[in-house]
Amino acid sequence: MAFMKCLYQLTLLYLTVISSIQAQQKEVAVNYFFSTGDYIDNKLSSDQILLGIEAIGSDFIYAKDILDPLTGKQSSTGRKAWAIAYAGNAYVNLVYSNNANAPDLFVCIDMKGRFCLAVMDQEFMASLNKAIHYSRYTGKIYNPEGRVTSDGEYFNEAGELKRIFIIDTKDLSIVLPYKAKNAPIDLLTQSTLKWLVGKDDFKGRKKDYTVEEVIEIVEDLNRRQ
Repeated sequence: MAFMKCLYQLTLLYLTVISSIQAQQKEVAVNYFFSTGDYIDNKLSSDQILLGIEAIGSDFIYAKDILDPLTGKQSSTGRKAWAIAYAGNAYVNLVYSNNANAPDLFVCIDMKGRFCLAVMDQEFMASLNKAIHYSRYTGKIYNPEGRVTSDGEYFNEAGELKRIFIIDTKDLSIVLPYKAKNAPIDLLTQSTLKWLVGKDDFKGRKKDYTVEEVIEIVEDLNRRQ
C-alpha cells in the first residue's frame, strides 16, 4: 500500500509539473513585413522579433509580448509591423483594424491580392475579446459588450459560423504614427460587401451570402485588377 501511495503521489507531481510547463509562455521567433507594401512585394525582414505567445489557434496568434531577441526588451519595430510570417503564412496585426482593433493579435491571411481575406473560426473570438479588453492602447479600445457582434459574421455552406476580415491593399490610409503607409484590416460589413458586389447586384442582406460566395466574389475582383 505504501508503494502504491508513493507511486500515486509521484504521478500527481509529474502531472502537475507537466501542466505547469505547458502553461508557460511559448516564445516564437518570426520575420515580419513592416508595411502593407512590403507584404505585397514579398519583402520580408532580414531580422526577427520574438513573440511571447498568449494563445495560438489554427488561424490566429495572440502575442502577450513582442520582444527584441537580442536585448529581451519590448520591440518598438515589432509592435509597428503590419504583418508577421509564421509557418509559411502571413498574419496581420489587428492594431491596424478600425472595427476590431486589438493590438498584438495577428490573423492569418487566406487570400492575397488587391483584396485580401482572412476567414476566422469561432475559437478566435475569445482571443479577440481578450485582446480588446486588455489592450494597452486605451485610446483605441472599445467596449466588446457594446460593439456590433454580427460584424463580419458569415455562415459557410456547412452551416459553420465564421468571421471574415478584408483588406483593400490600395487603401493605404493608415500613416501616422508610424510613417509607413498601411492598409486597414476590417471585419467585412454589409456596406463593404455591397460596395464590392455593386449596388445593383447586391442581394439586399449580408446574411444572404455564404463564406464561399464571398470568397468567389473577391477572387473574381482580384482577377480583374
